[in-house]
Amino acid sequence: MGIPASQRLRKQSEFQQVRGSKHRIHCGPFVVQCEFGAEDASAPARLGVIASRRVGNAVRRNYGKRLIRELFRRHSAVLPQGSRFVVVLRSGFERYSFAELEGQFMHAYTRIARGADAGRAAK
Repeated sequence: MGIPASQRLRKQSEFQQVRGSKHRIHCGPFVVQCEFGAEDASAPARLGVIASRRVGNAVRRNYGKRLIRELFRRHSAVLPQGSRFVVVLRSGFERYSFAELEGQFMHAYTRIARGADAGRAAK
């Protein structure tokens, strides 16, 4: 069971729009970039994963992307509705256990949720 296509970023223009936003969180093995309220407020959060050749060979890159998608799937209920995320995988991610990656992700999600709430309050 994976992430449905409706919750994935597919087009290069979508990736570029999110990567151009100012919301960026460095988490060690990956960088999370996010854009709030990009779509309908009732739409689910969407994810895109980038793993360059610096991360490793194709097997290692695909493994990393599967891990990130699984973390997103497990914790997508915590994310603000209508937001879009791009996760840039860094080399050396395999040194972290799944539990450590999950902790890093939850820390990033907490910071993202706080930022989204602060942005809504300012409007």
